[in-house]
Amino acid sequence: MSDERSISLTNAGERHGVIVEQAFDGAPDAEGVLVSFRLELPQFKKAVYFAPEIEKSWPNAANRVVPYPAPDWQGAPKYGLFLLLELADGGYLALLPAASARTVSWLEPAGDHLALRLGSLGTGPLQGDFAAAAWARGADPYAVCLEAWNAALNHPLIAHSAKLREQKAYPDIFRYLGWCSWEEYKGRIDEAILLDAVAQIEASGLPIRYCLIDDGHLDHSERQLRSFRPNTKFPQGWSALLDRRKDDRVRWFGLWLNFNGYWQGIAPQNELGELNAHLEPTLAGPLQPRRDPLSSIAFYDAMIGEARRAGFDFVKVDNQAANLGWYRGMPAAAECAANNQKALEKSCAFHMDGLINCMAHGTICLFNARLSAVSRCSRDYKLGDPEVAKRHIEQSYASMAWMGPVFWGDHDMFHSNDPCCGALMARSKALSGAPVYLSDAPDRFDYEHVRPLCYANGELLRPLAPASPLPESLFFDPCAEGRAYRVIAPLASASAAFCAYNLTEPNQMVKASVSIRDYERAGQLMQPSRRWEPPAEGLLVYDWASAEAHVLEKNAEYGFSLEGFSDRLLLLCPIRNGWAVVGRSDKYLSPAAVEILDCAEDELIVRMEESGPLTLWSESGFLCCETADFAGAGAGLWTARMKVGERGTTLRVRRKG
Repeated sequence: MSDERSISLTNAGERHGVIVEQAFDGAPDAEGVLVSFRLELPQFKKAVYFAPEIEKSWPNAANRVVPYPAPDWQGAPKYGLFLLLELADGGYLALLPAASARTVSWLEPAGDHLALRLGSLGTGPLQGDFAAAAWARGADPYAVCLEAWNAALNHPLIAHSAKLREQKAYPDIFRYLGWCSWEEYKGRIDEAILLDAVAQIEASGLPIRYCLIDDGHLDHSERQLRSFRPNTKFPQGWSALLDRRKDDRVRWFGLWLNFNGYWQGIAPQNELGELNAHLEPTLAGPLQPRRDPLSSIAFYDAMIGEARRAGFDFVKVDNQAANLGWYRGMPAAAECAANNQKALEKSCAFHMDGLINCMAHGTICLFNARLSAVSRCSRDYKLGDPEVAKRHIEQSYASMAWMGPVFWGDHDMFHSNDPCCGALMARSKALSGAPVYLSDAPDRFDYEHVRPLCYANGELLRPLAPASPLPESLFFDPCAEGRAYRVIAPLASASAAFCAYNLTEPNQMVKASVSIRDYERAGQLMQPSRRWEPPAEGLLVYDWASAEAHVLEKNAEYGFSLEGFSDRLLLLCPIRNGWAVVGRSDKYLSPAAVEILDCAEDELIVRMEESGPLTLWSESGFLCCETADFAGAGAGLWTARMKVGERGTTLRVRRKG
């Protein structure tokens, strides 16, 4: 290992910066490391350190970079991708290892301290200046995470290789409810199974608008890709399936692809023809694109272009973080992996209407996400496994600290009929703001869990930014400690969705609460991060499951308990002029369905994206409306039972008495 040089991050007067190795001229060591830095960190009270759960698989961290509360570095895993500290003297510090065109960096515990490694993971010599990491210090944990990303992407050595989440277009397809073949059928799919699945989806009455065809279709030999055609299980190619698309039902189809060809790369004996001129053997034998950017473009343009020509609308590209490992020990490993990531982004932007990045928990993957807006943020969902589900939920939210600045975090597919967590999964997907796609056998959907996600046309109700943990939940293990794990997401009209989870393992009862201070954090993952002003008249706390409401004033909190593996979704709605708008109370994110046009002392005007049960709160009197009948539900709540499905409905509601 290279000798370490000290880098101090202890100066409280410095707010952000980039660690740069200048005028490097030499070869990497035997482990592919160019330079090692000993990090001098400020004193801290708490730390959360994001690193691969399976250390030996690095640099292929797949979807398994997880948060480790780290009181010190003894026993912490290697190959960290991100660090967030709560400082002893107040404030926070975020440290983000970087990737450039030819290098990649990572964190590594080294006895009593933390080291930063800058490397190529290759063997060839390099010359030049290289950015190793970005950091930021400030009063707010999410603001420093975002500022660290800003510092990195604005540095000339990185040169905007990626863009922030809000600088990228979110694909329209992913604004609708979908379905994926994997968790129910695994690799057993064939033409008949998928045709039957689409027919049953159409017959289900659920507004599922896209189907994602997952693994099980590629033409391969010994898990090495042979061609871009579907295998013999699809005798008509894709035409029979894609001919089933209908504008008012399943409108779009997506295709799962493997970034490296297939799980064991590209077969030397293949049917890729002239494309082989752009491929070369790796040390393990299978092929990958050559070192030059043109070869990367040639391969990914061919792969993605073939899917488009077949008729697919979007792709999910899996196994991305593993790509660096294929080149490890070759002359320019990091450079090749970066070329491939750039080529994938460009090819998908040219050919497709959407991309879901998957198994992409790698620094090179994130630092080259210039165009795509969605990436899986957690381990795979697993049907009927509460222990996996608990870690899945924790990781999905926690990852937003380091991935959220550049991605909407995809929480993966789920079975709505999962007996252990179907309802919890549905609500967490709603809070994510990312794609929501079911994985049940199509004759077994749980309608009660699915319908609150979307409108009658399948359009999802989405938050303004991904849900993320409240600050204290970033720094403890919710499975090991008897504490509630709490997250929040911003909604339209200055409302918020708050959810508390009991993720304890083994199960135990936990207590939880919500306060106006928590509401103030609703905008923590918006860009820029912002504090929400508490309303002068307080908040209405609406318990979605029980349909009960509580008024929360300035210094008060609303407390409750959670038994076993469970959640509690609370909607926080500001009170103005004695009104609070809960919204479409049959939807998880009720306030997202309503636009407040005017809020006066005796009159409220709202516009509903789609008509349905509208719940309001009034501090006094009774409610009248010429176009809807409101019935009192007690505690100031009123609900209008309206015909469901009419678009763009406006209501003028008056308060009397």
